[in-house]
Amino acid sequence: MTGARSATEWSTWGGHVRVVVTDPAALDSAANLVRGYLAAADAAVNRERSDAEIHSLRHGKNTVTPLFARFLTDALSAARITDGKLGPTSASTTHSWRTVGVDGTEVTLPEGVQLDLTATARASSADHCASTTAELLSCGVLVALGGDIATAGPTPPGGWQIQVQDLPGDPTCQVSIPSGAGVATASTVKPLRPDPMALWRTVSVVADCCTTTHATSTAAVAMGGGAVSWLAELKLPARLVDQEFRVSTVNGWPH
Repeated sequence: MTGARSATEWSTWGGHVRVVVTDPAALDSAANLVRGYLAAADAAVNRERSDAEIHSLRHGKNTVTPLFARFLTDALSAARITDGKLGPTSASTTHSWRTVGVDGTEVTLPEGVQLDLTATARASSADHCASTTAELLSCGVLVALGGDIATAGPTPPGGWQIQVQDLPGDPTCQVSIPSGAGVATASTVKPLRPDPMALWRTVSVVADCCTTTHATSTAAVAMGGGAVSWLAELKLPARLVDQEFRVSTVNGWPH
């Protein structure tokens, strides 16, 4: 990434983590902060862990940790912007997200509603890892969790340079974004082949946070031809690649 000073990467949550900082002296501290945040996030929202905080919630009013409240607030925001296409409730209660309430660290959960924050946890983590790390270390920070990328702090010269591509051989482009922005790419490409029923191969979105980019790119990739007008109405810069590798952009996709 041109303009970034120092970087490190590792694997966790079944995916790739990359942390970039504008101050090389801060890299080890940044990596430790991100590792700690991801460990805490896993303990809060990972439904595969029997001891995760998410399993402690019952119907009615619950007092939760600030971290959990933040994840749920982000998930509800994603649900609103996608009209429930990405929601914080389990499949059997897909349309019940509007009944979930968050007030500070108090969560109101109606009877029969089960929370599942899997859809937005990674993007939400990228946002908060970037913002908290940048604030604590007073430097520019980029955090990439798989295809979910968030930035915060001072912008490096030339902006944060992001290569957007799904698989080797797919159309690629490099964009420059300022700190405080996020990028995410959603894909219909399976490990060995694309989904033959899908119009779009990939959809990439830039917004003011990674949670929004992840939610809208994920929703758009499943919307077919309606995705272009929907993204245009949201005024979000986006790049869509169809199954014939033809590229469409909307709302001034950055260069």
